[in-house]
Amino acid sequence: MIESPLPSLADQRRFWDERWDRQRLPRYYQSRRGETILAVLKSLHLANPEILDFGCGTGWFAEQLSHYGRATGIDLSETAIAHARVTYPNIPFIAGNLYETTLPEKHFDVVVSQEVVAHVENPIAYLDIIARVLKPNGYLIITTANRLVMERWDHGAPDPEAHIKLYPNRREFKRMLCRRFRVLRTTSIMPVGDRGVLRLVNSYKLNSALGWVIPPRYLERVKEWAGLGYTLVALAQKPGSA
Repeated sequence: MIESPLPSLADQRRFWDERWDRQRLPRYYQSRRGETILAVLKSLHLANPEILDFGCGTGWFAEQLSHYGRATGIDLSETAIAHARVTYPNIPFIAGNLYETTLPEKHFDVVVSQEVVAHVENPIAYLDIIARVLKPNGYLIITTANRLVMERWDHGAPDPEAHIKLYPNRREFKRMLCRRFRVLRTTSIMPVGDRGVLRLVNSYKLNSALGWVIPPRYLERVKEWAGLGYTLVALAQKPGSA
């Protein structure tokens, strides 16, 4: 099978400019993902860390991160960064191609990466950049859409060709991270899906029946633990000698 060529950088930037011009604030899934990331960050008990929001969009989450440390945001979309700078003037934001933008080496205590690694043309190079800018023993909190779910979920109209979609499954996600990081823990959140095995797992009738004996939140956590969530989440650490 011949794979379609990846979109140009100009096409990618145009896609994200249009996306962030339409959507300035988070939707439910983004807010829920943000809450999970903040819970992981709080569990680290870091004192005023340097935090990089890698792929910050319009800056709403960088603003939340700024309550836990010194936050910086970076994004390919100049439209998103222009909005972020106006809305959150106390936070430094950078617009640019992540492969070309110069960031200080071994500078950040924490890098947060929400839904970026599956949308860049070279995920391994992207993770290498994160490893370079993290301090030794620094932390990466990273999320990506779960291919297991994305292939079994009717989630609306297909994306434009300019939207790169290299979704990993849980095993691939962990394997990518293990090249440069110690993976401390992984989970998934927000179980969804309506095709294949997920049609049964997420059946309203089945879950309603199970709800008589298993509390719904506990049942949801079991699905998340099993890797059936829409979003994969990992906490990883750069080795101290790197």
